[in-house]
Amino acid sequence: MYKRMTWSSLALILCIALFATGCSKAADTKETQSPSNAASGSTTPAASEQSSGEAANYENGLPKNEEVTLKVGLLESGYGREWFDYAVKLFTDKYPNVKFDITASPKIGDLISTKASAGNDDDMFDLFYGATWTEYVNANKLEPVTDIFEMSPDDAPGQKLNDLIVPGFNDPEKYYKENAWVFPIANYVGGMFFDQKLFDENGWNKNPKTYDEFIQLCEAIMSKGIDPIVYAGLYNYAQFAFDTKIFEMADENGNKQFRNDFEYFNGPQNTSPENIEVYKRLYDMGKKGYISKKSVGMNHTQSQMLVLQHKAAMVPSGDWIENEMKESAPDDFQWGYMAVPFTNNPNGPIYMTNGLSYSFEIWAAKPELNKKWAKQFLLSLMSNEVQQELVEKGGALPLRKDYLDVPTRADNMKPLQKSIATYLKENQVVLELKNRKLELTHADYAASLKVIVDNMALVLTGQEEPEPILQQAEKLLQNAISSDKKAQNKE
Repeated sequence: MYKRMTWSSLALILCIALFATGCSKAADTKETQSPSNAASGSTTPAASEQSSGEAANYENGLPKNEEVTLKVGLLESGYGREWFDYAVKLFTDKYPNVKFDITASPKIGDLISTKASAGNDDDMFDLFYGATWTEYVNANKLEPVTDIFEMSPDDAPGQKLNDLIVPGFNDPEKYYKENAWVFPIANYVGGMFFDQKLFDENGWNKNPKTYDEFIQLCEAIMSKGIDPIVYAGLYNYAQFAFDTKIFEMADENGNKQFRNDFEYFNGPQNTSPENIEVYKRLYDMGKKGYISKKSVGMNHTQSQMLVLQHKAAMVPSGDWIENEMKESAPDDFQWGYMAVPFTNNPNGPIYMTNGLSYSFEIWAAKPELNKKWAKQFLLSLMSNEVQQELVEKGGALPLRKDYLDVPTRADNMKPLQKSIATYLKENQVVLELKNRKLELTHADYAASLKVIVDNMALVLTGQEEPEPILQQAEKLLQNAISSDKKAQNKE
């Protein structure tokens, strides 16, 4: 299962280049000669067979002389695909018997769903972007990827990926039925994003330490005739800045039972005192005009454009925003990052939204050789060479702990990545993954989430009281919880 993790160690990783190390890449295994027989000078039959076997296989044990084509369903997202094409070229240069048949689309999830529903395993992708996964696991359609974390990347021979990856991401999404089913490629940090130059010109606080300081910032922005916050109300993008504030409230209230109750759906969820307090504050912010009414009906790019145009100062999103908006951003625009503190303790902790922004799954009903090569390819995406391409070309944050052991990698980080690294260094933060340890499948669970998404834009812009909506969602949620706990014999 996911580990809740603080960023005290990761902030250091992201902010400080410790020392330069040379990256080594394992070469293909050469054909080895068997030792001569001391008496006759000839090679023994057993040794000859061993030599022949080694020559036919790569150092990873997979055959050189069997061609394999991996069908890939690739999401074209804010990270682009340049990094992926680079990774494929590196892999096929090293393993020329492996070919790739890539289907890329911003709506690849729809195509994956269609193929999965059709039930034609031959037509299904071997390897595909991971979004939906529990239903595939329950139907025995996914291949576990747990074993990849026990393998060693080419640039770190003798070291397991499990020990090299950022803590928490060796348990992608969560361990479910004793296995990992999605392989992490990039993680995201959610929060509030803004133009550093605009903030500097106005002397605005780029790092409020408390809720009161954040409200003062909103007042200062409003005094300039600019909306402090705008967000994608259509998709409830406010969650990237505010979704983890319940844990901050619980910490401040000394509620040590809160996390356990959250993980196991014990007691009220939408109507917990912590959740109600969060939404009361957001409703109040909306009534005061801190959250723009333009947010209702807006998608993410529309809301982000208002920040680029300085019609709004801040927008909740994920750290992919810099790359996603690069074609529209003015030349002197410099993205910055802050989390929104809901605590009034200046020493924190401040909870930040965090999770997987890109991951892959492997279809189980594929030939064993295909699945083995798919795992080798996923492992290769964790080399620092590929990670660097993803960081520099895609704008992602690295998942290798040793990424900045080479100082030039820090020099090449984008302004937003550096801003996030600085924020992590200067604040007491907790990366919150919001994992649950109980799986809900009842239809009322999805219905309860829909009530929240459909109504929150009106709440956050101060047009609807939150409690009736939260109570409606809670009623549906509690029915789903009781039904699923009974079905799963959890009661």
